[in-house]
Amino acid sequence: MVTKAFWALVILDGIAAVVLWKLFERGTNGLLLVAYLIVLAPIVLTSAAFPFLRSDGMRIAALMVLLIPSVPLLFSSVAASVRAVQDQRQFSGSAYFPGPALDLAQAMVKHDVGLVQQLIPAAGDLNQPHNGGTTLWQFGVLQADNTEESIDLLRRLLAAGADPKRDTSADTLLHATAMGPELTRFLLAAGANPNVLDEEHRPLWWRSMAPDGDEKAAELLALMLDHGADLTWRVPDGAGPVGHAAAKGYWFVACLLIERGADWKHEKLPEGTLPDLLEGEIIRREEYPIPVPEKLRKVLAELKGEPIVTPVARAHRADDTSIPDLLRRTSFEQLDQTRAALSRLAQQPDCVRRVAAFFDDGDPAKRGQVALLLSLKPEALPEKVQERCWTVLREQVAWFDRSASSTKEPKGWLLKETAVIAVGLASIPGSVRERHRADFLGLRDRIEQCRKANDPDAAKLADLQKADLQKADLQKADWMPGQATP
Repeated sequence: MVTKAFWALVILDGIAAVVLWKLFERGTNGLLLVAYLIVLAPIVLTSAAFPFLRSDGMRIAALMVLLIPSVPLLFSSVAASVRAVQDQRQFSGSAYFPGPALDLAQAMVKHDVGLVQQLIPAAGDLNQPHNGGTTLWQFGVLQADNTEESIDLLRRLLAAGADPKRDTSADTLLHATAMGPELTRFLLAAGANPNVLDEEHRPLWWRSMAPDGDEKAAELLALMLDHGADLTWRVPDGAGPVGHAAAKGYWFVACLLIERGADWKHEKLPEGTLPDLLEGEIIRREEYPIPVPEKLRKVLAELKGEPIVTPVARAHRADDTSIPDLLRRTSFEQLDQTRAALSRLAQQPDCVRRVAAFFDDGDPAKRGQVALLLSLKPEALPEKVQERCWTVLREQVAWFDRSASSTKEPKGWLLKETAVIAVGLASIPGSVRERHRADFLGLRDRIEQCRKANDPDAAKLADLQKADLQKADLQKADWMPGQATP
């Protein structure tokens, strides 16, 4: 009985393994294939060992061992087979349509324009929802690609009464944008609505925003704008299309939208005003260097009400370091080298503004490097830049708190750069420093906690207890460790 059960299970496993392998031949994730082989290995080994087992107890044990990989293998094969059948029914149209409508759907799958034309009259209303709410028009679009043959097939459906204006699904136009501009242009010209909401309750045309490029890269977006894209739409948090593009870093797109009349003045961007952020983007591109599309300079000049400025090429010395390279090398351990490079950089115009532009590079680690670098030249920092540095200090203290609460290991090393930033900022008298007194005192308390806990990195941290924020002439050397004095 045990032997029959064992070999019956082996046969089922073999069938399941073949089924899965056939499905794998259609393409699958490499990790799934590895998992398949891992599950199959103990089945093969157990089957090979079973004939040599003589006692019933050993054979029962082998059956139990075989069950461990067999259960997931059988379940996976059944689930994959059901899913494959469902996918095939959806692809062929049999999941949605009966009778003559199904015949038309299958002709559309084959891209047989002549047969489609022949079957249209018997298929009924092309705009009528069938199973799953799918219409024959929607199904036809989802079979189409960016070729003239597919578009000609859709023309036959339009001539027979299909109406894209009655299509409230985002799937059809989303499919068209994935296929290419020709299909997208055809659907929009036929009446497809670019303002249909997607699953995130945003206008579908927002999906055509893409990372920066040029006019050709923005072709799909331009098509949407030319066919009624609503530039006034705002999501519940108040962001409009310009704010959405700016938040994603799609600055070419943001400028294109502004040129088309989209509102930018009411966009609430946490990092600053839209003109300031656009200017920072241009500065960063120049510093890397990356080509700056003329559209960005043109729109910035219009927003600021100033002439377009094309920067004069700077003279470079053999030992010059670019700002991105300098930021990568900026750390507590390399303060001496950083100060030397900063001294050379300070001889160039607008060095603080150029460095501060990297606050908005989208990398939290880089914000810390920017604040550390700027804090080494505190006498040059305007109030707006001071505020950004204090914000970074507050973020780093919060990071320290989260890390310290998750483990009992010493975390003083997390505050090394933060303490240097505090030294520089605290040496700048004025209202900004007074507004951030609590931030300074909070950091000072955490450093003292590290000292009391005998944190091995505490000796490297600035002694903020010696700082008197009431004095405008703080002597930083009196309260910084010698090796870290900026």
